[in-house]
Parts: sequence; structure tokens; C-alpha cells
Amino acid sequence: MSSLPPLSPEQLVKPRHFELRMGLIFFTLFVPLGIHLPYFPLWLQANGFDAEQIAIILAAPMFLRVVTTPLLTALADRASDRAHVYVVLTAASLALSAGYFLTPTYAMVLAVSLALTVAWTPHSPIADSLALSGVRRFGSNYANMRKWGSISYLCANLAGGFILSATGAQAVPVIIFVAFGAALVVALTAPRLGRPRRASPLSAADIQQSAPKLLNGYFLYFSVGVGVITASHAFFYGFVSIYWKSIGIGDSVVGLLWGWGVLAEIAMFMIFTRVFGSFSVVSIMVMAGIGAIVRWIAFPL
Repeated sequence: MSSLPPLSPEQLVKPRHFELRMGLIFFTLFVPLGIHLPYFPLWLQANGFDAEQIAIILAAPMFLRVVTTPLLTALADRASDRAHVYVVLTAASLALSAGYFLTPTYAMVLAVSLALTVAWTPHSPIADSLALSGVRRFGSNYANMRKWGSISYLCANLAGGFILSATGAQAVPVIIFVAFGAALVVALTAPRLGRPRRASPLSAADIQQSAPKLLNGYFLYFSVGVGVITASHAFFYGFVSIYWKSIGIGDSVVGLLWGWGVLAEIAMFMIFTRVFGSFSVVSIMVMAGIGAIVRWIAFPL
């Protein structure tokens, strides 16, 4: 790996309260996601969309963001400062999320969702890029900054369930809009670090440099295996809230179940190396696949 270019005198100066500001960015970044992921499908169902329409509205943006996110993160790398691009994209997300207040026809909701994913998805890699620059330049602790994203996601899951139990699913667009508003306010305080010395995560430049490695047979095998397992998880994300509601589980309990899933994920991160560190990648993939099968067999019981 080639060495990074030297820091300029301006880049050597650590912005005031860098870790606090990045922690707030991660916190507000994950609140809209913590509402959208579990409760947006409920809003779609409440507005009369059938399962096929819901699936398309949830899946189509995923295909689009594969193309647009690397391009926008590469643009952020070339800008005078990544924070400026982050502010613009957060403001655009706020404006586009207001589209859900319009009459919720299928065409309208699909169009808004496609446009929103273009502006929304780059938030995380750009925030990661800012945080990692702080790690490299100033010795900041990435985990201490990033943990606030997991905390806010968990809080959004729980709070969203209690709010919806009192107001109904029609409150979902309002909560998402307010969450983006808070994210924009915090984005204005994002540390200005200048151009990065290394490409942002998921940027087009980074992917181009890694292209030869993507054709490696072992990598392809790994990607297909993980992709198949994750595909079943995507189905879970899209429809589990609707399923739980259909069997009589209330909104507040739905929020608690999503929150429990986040806690289980955090626990897995904490014990993973200690428990699975001696296993090969292939063995871990096989265990993950078996676990996914057992989960889906047990889920309807």
C-alpha cells in the first residue's frame, strides 16, 4: 500500500471538540434509519399498498444506490471539504423526505424513495470518512464516536414504537422529516478537515483501485455466500413489522423487538473475536447459513 501524502499545516490542527461533534453527527445520522427501516413498511401498508408494491418501493432504491453512492462519495473526496457535501446531501434529504407528505400514490412514493436514496445513502460513508481522518490525524477513537450511531438507532426503534402506538402509522413521515431536520442542524457543525488523503469508503475511486481484487475466486465465493444469507435478512427487514402487526403485536412491542435485535447485534460484536476468532472464514459462513435456516424454521412457531 502506498504511503499517504503529508498533512498540510492546516490539516494538522485538530478542530475543537472533534469527537463530540462527530458523535453528534453519528447520533443524528442513524435516527431517520431507525424509524424508516422498521416502520416505513407499516406506513406503506396503512396507505393501501400491497405486498408487491411494498417490495418494489423498498428494493428499487437499493439497486439505484449501488451506482449513485460511489459517485457522490467520490465527489465528496474532490470537494474542498467533505463536510460541505455532507451538509448539502442532508439538506437535500430533508427536502426530499417532505415528498412523503404529498398524496401517497404508488408512483409518487416510489419516485420520492428513489430520489431520497440518492441523497441519503452517502451520509454514512462520508461521516465515516471524516471520523477516520480524525483517527489517522489526531489519534481519535473511532468506536467511541461511532457507538452513538448504534445508541441512536436503538433509541429510534424504541421511541418510534411508542409514538406510533399513540398516533398510528401516519406519523412515520413526520418523524423522518423531523429527524432529518435535526441531522441538518448538526451537519452544520461538522468538522472541516479539507480534502482526504485516502478515498472515502464506497467511493468510485476506491472501488476502481480495488477492481482487480473483485475478480478473485475466493472473494466471489465469499460474496455470493454472504449475499444469499443477507438476502433472507432483507426480506425480514421489509416485512417483519407487517407480519408482527398481522398476528396482533402492538407498535410499542414491535419497537422493543427491533431494539432487542440491535442489542443482540452489539453483543455479537463484543464476543465475536473471542468466540469465533479461531474459526476459518468458511466455517463461520457455514455456521451463519445454518443459523439463518434455523431462524426461519423457528420464526413462525
